[in-house]
Amino acid sequence: MNREEVIEICEKNWNPTAATMYRISHRTMEHSAHGQSVTDNEGNSFLDFACSYGVFIVGHTQSYIQQAVQKQLDSIAIKPYGSCDENTIKLMAKLATMLPGDLNRSYFCNSGAEAIELAMRAALAANPKRQKMVIISNSYHGKTLGSLNILGQTGHKEPFTPLMNNVEHVPFGDIVAMKKAIGDGVAAVFIEPVLGGPYLEIPPAGYIKQIECLCRETGSLLIADEIQTAFGRSGKMFAIEYDNVVPDMIILSKGLTGGHAAIAVTVMSAELERKLIEEQGLDPQVLTSGSGGNPFNNTAALSAIEFIEQQDLPARAEHLGTRLLTGMRRISAIYPQFILDVPGIGLMTGLKCVSPAVETAITIEMGKQNIHLGHSMNEKENHPVLRFYPPLTVTEQEIDHCLSALEVTLQRLEKRPLFIFKIMNQLIKRQYKMPKSLLYKLTGVKKVS
Repeated sequence: MNREEVIEICEKNWNPTAATMYRISHRTMEHSAHGQSVTDNEGNSFLDFACSYGVFIVGHTQSYIQQAVQKQLDSIAIKPYGSCDENTIKLMAKLATMLPGDLNRSYFCNSGAEAIELAMRAALAANPKRQKMVIISNSYHGKTLGSLNILGQTGHKEPFTPLMNNVEHVPFGDIVAMKKAIGDGVAAVFIEPVLGGPYLEIPPAGYIKQIECLCRETGSLLIADEIQTAFGRSGKMFAIEYDNVVPDMIILSKGLTGGHAAIAVTVMSAELERKLIEEQGLDPQVLTSGSGGNPFNNTAALSAIEFIEQQDLPARAEHLGTRLLTGMRRISAIYPQFILDVPGIGLMTGLKCVSPAVETAITIEMGKQNIHLGHSMNEKENHPVLRFYPPLTVTEQEIDHCLSALEVTLQRLEKRPLFIFKIMNQLIKRQYKMPKSLLYKLTGVKKVS
């Protein structure tokens, strides 16, 4: 099929808005990917600094993982629910040795939101007298109906209200507000060690540790959502290592298989599981996923972890992240009319843009130079953060190439009148409500079948 035929099917059978965006942006479609590069359907190669918001941490189609999963596929891909296999047991044991404290009870799922919901059920069951949960404003924990309850981005919740009303939002980094919200104790506190919703915020030193202490003092559960940060993205194997924190549960997904299979896991402490079983009489089976933990996915995860450790990718991310972040800050400092801040830790970096229009303009210009970035897709946010999340296998040369492209991009934007961005900003905020015919006219799309 040609590009227009694919878009027509997209419009009729999947997502009309996505089809419109593909048409007006003249965007090509990804066809294949290897290492740090993505190739489109026209044969153009792009440097991938988006990584699907952190999924492809070992690079695309990593041969070490591919060989392992192919061997497993040749044997058996999926087993009936409840049966065990060797690599699943090995993965459980591996996670237990990697994680601190007694975090050694793994519950496998297929998506981060599903793992979040599992953690929510466990938290509510652990102490039935406590139903309140505390979350961080602007945090991201998924968009299924259950996880929406603790999603820190209120805009995504509005169409589905009313939801749970015993959830309190606390500003990121405000330990006084956190202490007040926890009070004498709550069911659970959910945190992203590095805030990765519409923004990208690095916590003050000791902040997560202070929350852990508050939870220990009040008997509240501490649940760390490391879906974006784990397996080296933040410059440590797990971001909780920066404050030496031991949560009661940790949620892992995205980079766990390096993008070779969809997987998530909630790992809880042995003490919490004991409390659920012995004190509350809970059968752990009620928490589990009927299709989670299959041999194919878990083999991908086990081999990805082996590769991450063999290549010492967390240390690599810490070293190369400094190079990327320093360069981004040096370049951005020249253009305060476009960039407000450059947050980052490890290879989890971004540009806090003055407006969604600037974010979109940078994304487009970098795309013209064959570099993919992680657009925040939060048009309602006044100052979205454009993500630079390359694979942890990225080279110094590729980082320098990206920085050179960023410099050229901002130079080009500087030549445009600022009022253009103000007009563009209004269009972006209204793009989903504007008639398609007007969008096509504004963007020069002449014929749409």
